[in-house]
Amino acid sequence: MTALFSLLIHNRAGIYRHSFGLLGLLLIGFTPTALQAAPASGEFVANKRCELFQSKNKQTNPDDWQSNIGERYPVAEILGNSTNPDWLRVRTNANSSPLRWIKGNCGQYNAAATAPAESIATAQPTANVEPAQTTLTSESTAVKSESPQERGTPEKRQGNVCQIEDNYDSNVLALSWQSTFCELYGSRKAECRALSQTSDAPQWQHFSLHGLWPNRQQCGTRYGFCSSVKQQPSDFCDYPEVPLNASVQKNLEEVMPSARYGSCLERHEWWKHGTCRNQDPNDYFLLATQLTQEVNASAWVQQFIHERIGKKVTQQELNQSFDASFGQGAHTKVTLDCAKGLLSEIRISLPQVINSSDSLPSLLAKAPKAKKTNCPATLLIDNPN
Repeated sequence: MTALFSLLIHNRAGIYRHSFGLLGLLLIGFTPTALQAAPASGEFVANKRCELFQSKNKQTNPDDWQSNIGERYPVAEILGNSTNPDWLRVRTNANSSPLRWIKGNCGQYNAAATAPAESIATAQPTANVEPAQTTLTSESTAVKSESPQERGTPEKRQGNVCQIEDNYDSNVLALSWQSTFCELYGSRKAECRALSQTSDAPQWQHFSLHGLWPNRQQCGTRYGFCSSVKQQPSDFCDYPEVPLNASVQKNLEEVMPSARYGSCLERHEWWKHGTCRNQDPNDYFLLATQLTQEVNASAWVQQFIHERIGKKVTQQELNQSFDASFGQGAHTKVTLDCAKGLLSEIRISLPQVINSSDSLPSLLAKAPKAKKTNCPATLLIDNPN
C-alpha cells in the first residue's frame, strides 16, 4: 500500500510539472519582449538627454546621438502601450540611420500632435540645444517625402535641393515667451541666469526672437544650411561668427537675449536659416528684428498680453485680441505653441516676399495659413522666473 501511494504521488507530481511546464512556455510566448512595434504618428517631446539607438535590442549608438531637452521628434513606430510606449522610433537628422529608438520615459508622447520642424534637425551627440527659443511646434510641418520626379531632377542630382539658397516659398517668424523658455528648458542658459536677477527686466514683458525661417514646402523641415556650413555643431558657439554691424547687433540684443548674453543662438539662426534667404546677415537680422519689434509694440502685446502675465487665458481670447491688432482673421496665420499648459512660442506665417516697408497686417493678409496649435483651450502666460 505504501509503495502504491508513493507511485500515485510521483505520477501526480509529474502531471503537475508537465502542466506548469506547458503554462510556462505559454507565458514566455506572451512576455512583453515578444510584442511587435506598431506603426505610429504624432510627436515625442524629450524632457531629458537620452541615447538615440540604431537598435534598441543591441543598444547600438556608434555616433553617440542623444535627444535634446525640449526638442520634438516625429514618431514612426511605438512599442508597448499606445499612450505611454516603452520605446518609440523617432526621426532625427543623423547622417546614418536617421530613424532612432528612444525610451518612452525620456519624454512625452503625443499621438495627436503634428510633428514639428526644428526638432528634426537638432538632435546631436552633445548639443547646445535650441528648445524653442524654443523649438516647439513646427517651422512648417513634419518632413515631407520627395516625389520620384523630384529625386530625378537635375537640381536634385547636383546636390541637396533642400540646401539651395533663395529657393523658398514662404517664411515663418518664430517668437518665444522668455519666461516659459527659462522655466522649462533654459535654466542653465546664460541669458536666463542673468534675467532671473531682475523680475521686471523688459525681456520678461515681450516676445523674444527665436528666428526668421524661410521655408520650402517640398522640403518641410529639411530646408536649411544653404552655405558652406551644412550641419549643426554640438554647441551653437562652435558655428563661425556672424559679422554684424554695431547698430544691428545692438538692436538684435534687445529682442534676442541669447545674442546679448553670449549663448550664440544668432549663429545658429544665420547658418541654418538666414543663409537660405540669400541675404547679407545684417539685412537678415535687421528684418527679423523689425518684425519682432512690430509684434511687441502692438496693442496685442502691450495691453492684452501684459495685463495677463501670470494669468490663464483662452485661445479664443488670444485670437480675438490678435485680430483686433492685426486684422480680421489674422489669427489663422499664427500657430500658438504650448508646453505643460504654458504659452511657449508663437509662429507667424509670412509670405515669400517681405519688403522692409511692409506692415505686419499687410504681410499676414498675403501669408499662407498656419499649422494647428498644440495648446489647450485655456493656457497660462507664464510669470518671470
